[in-house]
Amino acid sequence: MTQATKLIDALNGTFGRHKSFRASHAKGFAVSGRFIPAQTNAGVQIPLLQSEQPVAARFSVGGGKPGISDKSPTVRGIGLMIGGASEVWSLALISAPVFFANSAQQFVDFLAARAPDPEIGGPNPEKVKAFNTANPNTVPHQEYLKSTSPCRCYSTERYHSGHAYGFSIDNASVAARLVLEPTAGRTGLTPEELAVFPDVFLRDAMTLKLADGPVRWLLKLIVANAADEVRDPTVPWDGEHREIVLGTIEIEDLDDGKESQLRVFDPAHLAKGVDAPGDKVFALRSAAYAESKSRRTE
Repeated sequence: MTQATKLIDALNGTFGRHKSFRASHAKGFAVSGRFIPAQTNAGVQIPLLQSEQPVAARFSVGGGKPGISDKSPTVRGIGLMIGGASEVWSLALISAPVFFANSAQQFVDFLAARAPDPEIGGPNPEKVKAFNTANPNTVPHQEYLKSTSPCRCYSTERYHSGHAYGFSIDNASVAARLVLEPTAGRTGLTPEELAVFPDVFLRDAMTLKLADGPVRWLLKLIVANAADEVRDPTVPWDGEHREIVLGTIEIEDLDDGKESQLRVFDPAHLAKGVDAPGDKVFALRSAAYAESKSRRTE
């Protein structure tokens, strides 16, 4: 059994297997827009981002349940494709600054600890506690979600790569994480809103936003400091960091086309000038995405 098969089996084991839906981030919708380059990018050498590019994207709620509540305390995601026929940079970003696992085995064990217990009707708290104790590097991801209210709209969420990519800046090789920073600022639901909002509201909220015009994020590099861990996406980067704005992601329309719903945002598709992250989780992504897609079409 391949590692990709194990990962998707673990997701299906925790969330169930739902025909025609992704194993992870099952609930979502597609949108389209454009990338507008920054007037200056501080010497970052990514030719694709030197000119305006089309953008295809998909917003989603984390987890593998298509009917999950839009108020659920899990990550929000954006799959993003920048570019066209000649070159595409594909990204998969989430609302938590760090990931929940740094290896295939930890990914599988994390989900196994949260698989529904038939006697309880949900995850067994003792199993979750035991996993967290044995795997303290996974706790920052969980603590972020516990302390951060779900977004009011996808347009008011901040999205992170978790992975540290390689870039050339002023002819020097550096590692940097990517962030999509909403120009409107991040806004979470208040306790009162959490109590009264329906379980389905995020698509309607985006529809209303787009009726007033495009929504925007700054695409930024967060450049690693010498002490930062660049090969483990579960480790937070503390302190001040150099930030470089690459440009603006502008989402303009909903996209309900069939092809758009099936699109796979495989981050192995890199732009020229971008080197793949060196961590173990990134190395698993492409095969796992392909495995998930094959099960959707079975």
